[in-house]
Order: sequence, then C-alpha cells, then structure tokens
Amino acid sequence: MRHTTPLSAHFRDKHIWLDMGLLALLCVVAAFIPILKIVPLVAGLELFSFFCFHLAPERSRFQLQGFLGGFISSTAVYLQVLNDKKFAASRERDLRLTLLFALCAMLLECLMIVWFLSGSLAWTYYLPFLIQLLLIVCVIVFLNARKGHYPEALEHDNAGMAEIELLNDHPILWKNVIKLSALIFILVYGMHFIGSELELSRNISTLLISLFEAHAVLASVMTEQSLYTQQTGLLTQFILILCGNALSKSFLVYKGSNLKQKAWLIGLLLSSFLFSLGLSFTISAAVGN
Repeated sequence: MRHTTPLSAHFRDKHIWLDMGLLALLCVVAAFIPILKIVPLVAGLELFSFFCFHLAPERSRFQLQGFLGGFISSTAVYLQVLNDKKFAASRERDLRLTLLFALCAMLLECLMIVWFLSGSLAWTYYLPFLIQLLLIVCVIVFLNARKGHYPEALEHDNAGMAEIELLNDHPILWKNVIKLSALIFILVYGMHFIGSELELSRNISTLLISLFEAHAVLASVMTEQSLYTQQTGLLTQFILILCGNALSKSFLVYKGSNLKQKAWLIGLLLSSFLFSLGLSFTISAAVGN
C-alpha cells in the first residue's frame, strides 16, 4: 500500500476541496431527487477509502490492507491474494485473516448502503449482513487470540509482506463513480424489466448478478425499492445477495493457488451465511416482519 502523495499535500491543492464541494452539492441534489442518491454514496465511499489508505501507517499490517481494500472491492482482494505469485510464500494464517478482513469490509459497506438508501427500513432488515459480520469478527478475534501460541508469527507480521495494490492516489475518481453509478442504474431498470416482462424472476436475477458484484446489485435493489414501492421480499433479496457472495468467494478460494488449506475457509464462508440466513428469518418471524 503506497502513498505516492502525502495527505497534507492533497490539502494544499484545490482538487480535494473541489471534490468534497461537489460531493456536498450532490448530497443536496439527491435530497430532492432520490434516484440520484446512489451517486454521492459511491463518491462518498471512494473518499472514505482514500482517507483510510492515507491515515493508515505506511507499513500497516497485511490484514489492515485487506480490510481497506475490501471497501474498494472485496472480490479484487480475493483474486489478488489467492492468485498473485507475490503472496505465494505468505503464511496461511495471514492469508486467511486478510481475506476475512476484506469480507468484513464488504459486509460493513453493505450496511452503509442499506442505511443510506433505505429511508426507514425496520432494524430486522439489517440482520443478514450484521449477523454474518459479527460472526466473522468473532472468528478474527479468536484467530488473533491464538497468535501467542505461535511465536514465529510475531516476527513475521510486518516483515517482508507483499502489498495489496488497490490504492488510487486521488480523493475521488469521478470516472469510476460515473461508471459504477451507471452500472447500478442499468441493473435497477434491467432487474425491473426482468421481473415485469420476462419469466425469469427478480430473485433469480438478483442471485445471478450477486455472483459477480454484490455491492452493485445491493445498491440497485435498494434504489429499485425506493422507485417501485410495490416491491416485496426485500429481506429475501438481501439473503440471495449474501448467498451469491458466499458462493462466488468460496469458488475463488477453491480455485486459488496460494491457499493450501481451503476447506476451513470455504466452510466458514458457507456456514456463516447459513447461520445468518437461519437467525435472520427466525428473528424476523418472531417480531412479525
């Protein structure tokens, strides 16, 4: 993780103030045109990731890089860590933790998307993401607690670790914001067309798209929910998004060459999803949502 320009230098330049000013203006516009909420959301997440990268130490821990990279793209972190030859010599424990931190960032970002785009959803709709996030955090705490049983890991943590290359040295890349926002808008109307005109159900289309991009399909589902108020089964669609994410990441782990003991991580990805599925519907049924 390299900071080619110090953060202080960015504040001495007008570009960061222009970016933040434009972001504030977009938030005001989105308050009057709800469909445009997705644009300041995507830009805000880019700005958040930018500050996280610059505020982290230059030689930050490998796992922290995975967490921050997960805000940009957890799938990119999985592809890079599992397949890039520069990570082949890394310890299994370091690779697992990095992938789990990236998953945590993805789940946290999903919670932010639901909160920002939902309006007034009941708290039970947050459960699928929140339960899986808490479970993964517990596993990370457990693995870190066992660190003392392996003294050699203490020497290895900050020495000679390869770096995850996801940093963009600019506050907000508006080209990326426009591309992702356009993709989400296309998904919104595409999924609505599929659900209303084609025989393929919206739930199936949600699952299929989430195999490739969970964040975009979640944002499109939330945007569509605000446009078409007759939409039902929102909790089911959240579960399907998490299902697609668990399946795709399990596949990436299975096909990856750097991780040798794959069954443990695949089992955790699938079991944490199933636990979230069962508990979410149980609690929702109990409170009557």
